[in-house]
Amino acid sequence: MNTPEYRQDMEHRLKFIDTLMNQIDGKPTSRRGTDLREIQAYLERVDDEHSLGKLDCAVTDDGHVRWVCHEHYDEVNSIDKLSSFINDFKGMGGKFDQKTKEAVVIGVNVTERNVKMICGALTKGFNIVKLVFQDCSFYEDYLKTLLDTVINRSSILCLSMTTVAVTNFFGGIKYTCKNMITEFKNQSLKVRFNGTHNGNTSILGLILLRNKIHRTLNISACDFLGHESDLQRCFESNRTVTELIVQYFTNIAILNTILNLKTNVLHQLKLTQGLWISSILPPFWEMLKKNTTFVEIDLMDHIGFKEEAFVIKLLDTIRESKPTKYLSVHIEDIQPSNKKETYLIKSLTDYSFISRLCISESIISREFIEALYHASKVNDTLTYVNFYNSQVTDEDKAQLHSLYACGNLLQLGFYEQSRWHITVGESKPSRGKSTLEFHSYQ
Repeated sequence: MNTPEYRQDMEHRLKFIDTLMNQIDGKPTSRRGTDLREIQAYLERVDDEHSLGKLDCAVTDDGHVRWVCHEHYDEVNSIDKLSSFINDFKGMGGKFDQKTKEAVVIGVNVTERNVKMICGALTKGFNIVKLVFQDCSFYEDYLKTLLDTVINRSSILCLSMTTVAVTNFFGGIKYTCKNMITEFKNQSLKVRFNGTHNGNTSILGLILLRNKIHRTLNISACDFLGHESDLQRCFESNRTVTELIVQYFTNIAILNTILNLKTNVLHQLKLTQGLWISSILPPFWEMLKKNTTFVEIDLMDHIGFKEEAFVIKLLDTIRESKPTKYLSVHIEDIQPSNKKETYLIKSLTDYSFISRLCISESIISREFIEALYHASKVNDTLTYVNFYNSQVTDEDKAQLHSLYACGNLLQLGFYEQSRWHITVGESKPSRGKSTLEFHSYQ
């Protein structure tokens, strides 16, 4: 392990972290957008075993951010205090598994006292990883209080609600949450409702209103079909989320909802699994031209865009849009001197809008490598490049690796398999076989 190559690689990693730290002026600074993605990309590369992944963000009562290690979270609390929390939770009709840290409440009319007990325990060290409510009822104000603590000041990673009635002050049912799972991870909210139901937007609205720390919202368009106007009101009440991820993007009305927000703090938009539908494309092109709030457009999907006309239209539209929008995209079947390569080379060398690029099933020419080098080294825009099942010469790999070595490229990978296999498939790529062996070119 103590080889010159290893020491050189470690020195490079330390230098990179030092560079990131020097970019902060000493005052509390929010890192988001490109800066945050630089850090995330670096951690993905050097921490593929996720040794840092056991840390989760929590916020104390006085608003300070802390990082919680679930494995050791209980050690700071006395056994007596933990037993007291568990007994109180069981007293309200709940069940708690000390091994899995899963808490389940079934068939309970959750009272104000119950909510105060749960919130108090969560903020004082009761380590619940997953909280489940099934066939329960809440007065809406009590649910708001619970969501505030669960989202912002607890160790909970997953909240599940099935057939939960939300009532008004007099006990009448306002709406019902049929089936919802919300996951909290790395300042991201992933919300799924398992189908379209009347109460979906009401629950999502409560989550967005109570959320104070999560910057990314991940939703499925399938959960809101027929409720687009209600979804629009949810987004317009949002003050914290700046990045929106929409999966199964197959509905024009959902697209219009996102594009026509009157009050919009969203700056980053990621769309997956939907742009292959021809009816979606006209309003999508119109959005790229007219929208002035989104500055990052992420179309990075498991399957790359192969159709030549689409790729050319996409590059032309992004290039012409104002203000400048930074593009993340996955493209397949780039061949020497075909139109896709020609347009990509021009976009990479003459303009500065491609920030992250995945390439699949392609033959990479020397000219294309030079364009990638120019976009990263000269234009200082391209920071992320991955190749999947593509032909790249050792000499060209070495030239791109020089960009990684000096910090221009923050992510660089060469994979023998498809991107779908790497990101979705069951088997994990082995170190050095499917990823770039960084030492090989030093």
